[in-house]
Amino acid sequence: MRIIEELVLLLLSEESGYLEQVSGWTLACGIAGGTLMDLAFESRIDTDLEQLTLLDDTPLGDAILDPVLAAIASGEPNQSPRYWVEKTASQADDMLHAILERLVERGILEQALGGFWSLSRKARRPGFRMGDTDERADVRQRIKSTILSDELPDPRDAAVTGLAHACGAFRFLLDPDDYEQSLDRIELISGLDLLGRTVAEAVEWMSQRLPKLAAKPIPRLSIWKLLLKRATWEGNFGKTTAELYRELGPVFMLSLPFSRKPLMYVLAGEDVNAWVNRKGRLFLHSKTYLNGLESVFGASRTLSGTDGAEHYRMRKALSGFYSKTRLDERFGDMAQQLREELSQWKVGDEIGRDAFLVLMSRQTWQLKSSFREFEHMDTVFSYKSRALLTHVQGLLPKFMLRTPSMRSKRKQLDKMFAFMKSSHTPAQREDTARDLLDDYISLHIADPQFFPEADMMYAFIMTLLPPIYTGYTLAFAMCEMYSRPELLARVKAEAARLFDQDEAGHEKFSIEDADVARRLLLETLRLYAPVPLQIRHAANTCSIAGFEIPVNSQVVVASSAAHYLEENFPNPEAFDIDRHLPEEVEKRKHGAYAVFGLGTHTCLGSRLVESQLAFNILQIAHHFDLEVLPSSYPIKIKAMPSTSPRKSLRFRVRDKRPFPDSHKVSVAVEPTGGCPMHAT
Repeated sequence: MRIIEELVLLLLSEESGYLEQVSGWTLACGIAGGTLMDLAFESRIDTDLEQLTLLDDTPLGDAILDPVLAAIASGEPNQSPRYWVEKTASQADDMLHAILERLVERGILEQALGGFWSLSRKARRPGFRMGDTDERADVRQRIKSTILSDELPDPRDAAVTGLAHACGAFRFLLDPDDYEQSLDRIELISGLDLLGRTVAEAVEWMSQRLPKLAAKPIPRLSIWKLLLKRATWEGNFGKTTAELYRELGPVFMLSLPFSRKPLMYVLAGEDVNAWVNRKGRLFLHSKTYLNGLESVFGASRTLSGTDGAEHYRMRKALSGFYSKTRLDERFGDMAQQLREELSQWKVGDEIGRDAFLVLMSRQTWQLKSSFREFEHMDTVFSYKSRALLTHVQGLLPKFMLRTPSMRSKRKQLDKMFAFMKSSHTPAQREDTARDLLDDYISLHIADPQFFPEADMMYAFIMTLLPPIYTGYTLAFAMCEMYSRPELLARVKAEAARLFDQDEAGHEKFSIEDADVARRLLLETLRLYAPVPLQIRHAANTCSIAGFEIPVNSQVVVASSAAHYLEENFPNPEAFDIDRHLPEEVEKRKHGAYAVFGLGTHTCLGSRLVESQLAFNILQIAHHFDLEVLPSSYPIKIKAMPSTSPRKSLRFRVRDKRPFPDSHKVSVAVEPTGGCPMHAT
C-alpha cells in the first residue's frame, strides 16, 4: 500500500464519511509530500534539506506516481523538496480522487451516493490484509498504537506519522489529553527517518504559505437583464443559465438595479458541477437556505438541511430503505398500486398532467409511509408549494401561508401526522414490511437528542412530497414519447418483451433490461430537470475558477446549465435518447449531467426514482395508446416552485390493452448505470 493511500485512510473520518477537516492547502501539501515519500521508498529519488535528486526515471506503472516522477525527470535538476511539494500540490485534487477510487477498487473503501466513503465490511474484519501482502488496512489504529506505545516504529509508519503531524492531523485523530501527552512522542517518531523528516518539514513549511492568487473580477448581471431573457419567461432556467454562462463565464453575480451589493452569486457549467461534487462540502451549506421551511414545521435538524457529519449520519440511518434488498421486497406492492390506478383510465378519457402526480403519489406514499389517505394529496402539495414560495424562495410574503385556506390545510397536515405516527407503533407494524417512517422512528429511539420528536413532523410530511418531482417528470416523458411515433414503437417493443407472461401468468421485470425506457427517462431529466438550481450558503470563502466567493454569500448552483451546452450535448435542445448510450456516457465530462443533485446532497433515492419511473413508462406504453392534445402541443414549463408542465398539457386515451388477471409482478431493482451523475 502506498504512503499516500495510508495517509488518506488515516485521515478518513467514519463520522463524516470524508477526510478530517485538515485545511485544503495543507492536505494538498500532505498528498504531494506523500508522493515524494513513495518515490523515495521506490528508490526513484533521494532528498536532503536542500535538494531533491533524481536517481532513476523508470516508470513504476502507477498512474498517480508516474506523472510526478516524469515531471521531476523533465524539470530543473536539484530543486529543493519545498519546490516539488508546492509544484505537486497543485495536482492534489485529482490525485486525491484517484486515491479514493483506487481504494474502492481494491475493496478497502466503499463509496455511497453523495461522495461519502467508509471502510468496507471486508476491511473491517480483524486481520484484513491487502491481497497477498501483510499490510493492514486499519492504518488509523496502527498509527495510534505506534504513538501510544514505546516500541520502535516501522520506517513506513514513521514516515506516515511525520506526514500526518506536518498536516496537523493528530489534533483530530487523538483525544485532546492523549494529543498533549503524546506530542513529544509524535515529534520523536517524525524525526526518526531523514527522508520523512525532510519531506515533512517541506510540507509543514509550505502548508503555512498558502499561495495568494489575484482573484478575477466577477461579472455583474442586473436582474432586469435576467428577466429580459426569453428562456426565463419560458420557465427554462437551465437554458437561461447556459446562455448567461456563454456571455459571462462560470461565475457571475446577480444584483438589483441601482445597487452595487450582490444579491447572489451564480455558478454554472460542468466544471462548476464537478467542483461542487468534490469540494462543495468544505464551503457550501444548505442549512441557512432551508431554515425557513424547517421553521414552518418546527424542525431543527433535517436530512436536506444538515451538512457534514450530521448529514452523513442521517443518510446512513435512512440508506437501508433505499437498499436493493428493501426495494426488491416492496417494488411489487408499488407495481400493484400503479396497476390499480391505471385500471381506472378508460378509452375516451382526457387526462391532465396531474393524473401522473396521482399515479406517483399512490405508489410512493404506500412505499415510503404506508399511507393510503390519497384524498389529502392536494393538501400536502399545495401547502408545501406555498411554504416554498413564502419561506424559501421569497416570491410571496410570509403572511400568505397564514390565509384561511392555508390554515385549514395546516390543520389537516397536523391530523395526517398524528395518524401516521399512531399507525407506526410496534403493534401496528408487526408482520409488515418496513417503510421509511419506521427508519425515522428507529433513529429517534436510538438517539432522541440527535433526532428529537420535534423534527418528526417535517420528516414524515417530506416523505409524501417526492411525487411533485417524479409525477411531473413522468408527464414530460409521456408528452415526449407519445409525440414521437418511432420512439413510442421502440418503448412498446421493449415493454412487450419485458412483460411477456410466463406459464404461471406472472410478469417479470428487470430494470437492467429496460434500456430504451431508461434512456428516455434520462433524456427527459436532462431537458426538464426537476430541480434546475440549488441554493446554498457560502460558509467559507472559496475560490472557483479563479473567482473568489465571499463568506456568508448566497450562492445559486445552476446545475442544469451544463445540460444546455453544445460541448456537452450537441444540439442540446433536441430530444435524443441516444445521448445516453454507454459509449456516449463514457465520453461525457464529469459534471456534464447532474439531475440528482450535487455533492453530499445527491439524491439518496436516485435508484428508486430511476427504477420506478422506467417501470411506469413501460407499463403505460404497454397498456395504453395516448394522444397529446393538441397533437402539435409545444411543451410549456412552469418553473416555480419546481419544474412542471403547465396545466394546458392534456392527453386522450385512444386505446387500452387489458391488464392480465394476475397482477403479480416480479421485479429486480438494479439500474444499469447507477446514478447518472456518477456515471459521468
